[in-house]
Amino acid sequence: MTEAIAQLRLQRNQDRRVRGGHPWIFSNEVASVEPEPRDGGLVDVLDDRGAFLGRAYYNRHSLIRARVMTRGRDPIDVDFFARRLERALRYRERVVPGLAAYRLVHSEADQLPGLVIDRYGDWLAVQITTLGMEARADLLREAIERVLSPRGVMRIADSPLRLLEGLPLERSVWWGDVPERVELSLDGFAVEADLHHGQKTGLFLDQRENRRWAEEQAAGLRVLDLFCYQGEWTLLALRGGAAEVVAVDSSEPALAAAARNVARHGGAERVQFRRGDVFDEQRALLDARERFGLVILDPPALIKSKSHLAAGARAYRELNRGAMQMLTEGGTLITCSCSHHLDDMLFRQVLLEAARMAKRPFRVRAWAGAAADHPQLLAVPETHYLKCAVLQAL
Repeated sequence: MTEAIAQLRLQRNQDRRVRGGHPWIFSNEVASVEPEPRDGGLVDVLDDRGAFLGRAYYNRHSLIRARVMTRGRDPIDVDFFARRLERALRYRERVVPGLAAYRLVHSEADQLPGLVIDRYGDWLAVQITTLGMEARADLLREAIERVLSPRGVMRIADSPLRLLEGLPLERSVWWGDVPERVELSLDGFAVEADLHHGQKTGLFLDQRENRRWAEEQAAGLRVLDLFCYQGEWTLLALRGGAAEVVAVDSSEPALAAAARNVARHGGAERVQFRRGDVFDEQRALLDARERFGLVILDPPALIKSKSHLAAGARAYRELNRGAMQMLTEGGTLITCSCSHHLDDMLFRQVLLEAARMAKRPFRVRAWAGAAADHPQLLAVPETHYLKCAVLQAL
């Protein structure tokens, strides 16, 4: 049965961003929607003169009223999703060939707004964050089975973004069999991914290229890995010849997984795991006048919305000030932010203020973003969320 498609007409002069390639249409940009579609239903987006701009899904209860899925009049059916998945797969086969774990679909950057798919060998972790995509979950499932044939798929629907769309939070096996721990290769190491309970979808795949800096800088140094999670940065530091790694996280399951990952590859005698609030642990290390030649600071997103920007920026500044004070002369700080509300300019300002508070000058060795399987769209700044700065104390 063909889905009925309403017409969403934009207000005058509100078409420029959409014409430029951005898929979002905000509630204050809408002039009319006729007939009123069901939430999650399809609309054809028109400018104020009636010119067609694209086909989108709609949610009257969301600030982002519609999200464009195609610039044509394509039917949004199984074939549509299969074509999008095939194109996403071809891109990853070019930019990250031979990897067992990678991001297969990166939402707007793959023209599938509200959908993230991470691949872990024969298993998939699927995140749906919008009502419009949730309404087409059955079509998506059929397309996934046709194109990818996974052994099992995990539905990871616990993002707070779902609450903004009026969707419940859950985490469950969608179909097939998903083991408690998926073992695979990451950065050349055999590691485990917990798709059932782990943070994000199991592993932090977006930092794959940035973690190489830990290996390159660690030789002979004492290393501090703050927010170490399952030890991905720690493993690279050990392989790079770190003399000692102090790895800190608040999660007991994450630290247990990190210990198992380290034990698989030797070097456990060079790692000290510390569990506790990372802010408190950092202060304790500062009070004890501990010093490190390399500090890795990769916290979770500390700014969930624009209303939390000032408080989150203060938290980033405090973490970085402490990290800078703990560095030995000539030491290296690898510091990251995955909060998209903290853009490059603001993150640089936070680091500058932290350096002033620490009373230390720094040289910028590198300024990077997410790995290539997490592409950015030029017209969609929201797809650029991860910042990674490599700084050297002078």
